[in-house]
Amino acid sequence: MRKIIMGVVAGMLLPLYPAQANIQTDLKAGLPLTDVIQNAITEVSSVDKILSKLLVNCKPEADIVTCKAGSAESIISAAASSFSDDTEALQTIGQMGLDAGLTEEELTQIALNNGIDPTAILPVTAAGNPQGQGQGLNIAPGQTGNPVTPPPFGSNAGGGGGGNASPSA
Repeated sequence: MRKIIMGVVAGMLLPLYPAQANIQTDLKAGLPLTDVIQNAITEVSSVDKILSKLLVNCKPEADIVTCKAGSAESIISAAASSFSDDTEALQTIGQMGLDAGLTEEELTQIALNNGIDPTAILPVTAAGNPQGQGQGLNIAPGQTGNPVTPPPFGSNAGGGGGGNASPSA
C-alpha cells in the first residue's frame, strides 16, 4: 500500500505536459529531415523559422551546398514535400533555397521530384513586355514615347520598286 501511495505522489509531482523536442534535438537524434520538419510544424513553427534553423552555415562544396543540418537541396526538398499544399510557404522555401545557394534549376528539380508545380517554388517573374508598345500603329515594341507614322502612300519611302507596275504575262 505504501508503494502505491508513493507512486501516486510521484506521478502528481511530474509535469503534466508532454516532452517537446525541438529541431536541434531532433537533428542530434538522427531523425530524417522530413520528420524534423513535421515535428517543427506541430510546434506551430512557421516555414521561415524552421528553415532559418536548418539552413545555417551553408557553403558550396564541389557541386553541392552543404549546411550545418545537411545538404541545402535535401533540406529544401523535405520542406517542399511537407508544405506542398501551401503556395505561400513554397514561395518562402524557394527564396530561402536561393539565398542558401541553390540554383533555379535545382529548385525546379526539387519541385518536380516532389510533384509540385515548379512555378510555385520559383521566384515570381514579371509577365509581358516591360517596355510597352509604341504609339501610332502599335507595331514597334520598345519605342514608347516615339510615335510611329507610316510614310505617305506612293512616296517610294520603302526604297523598293520603280514606280511602274510590273508587266503581266
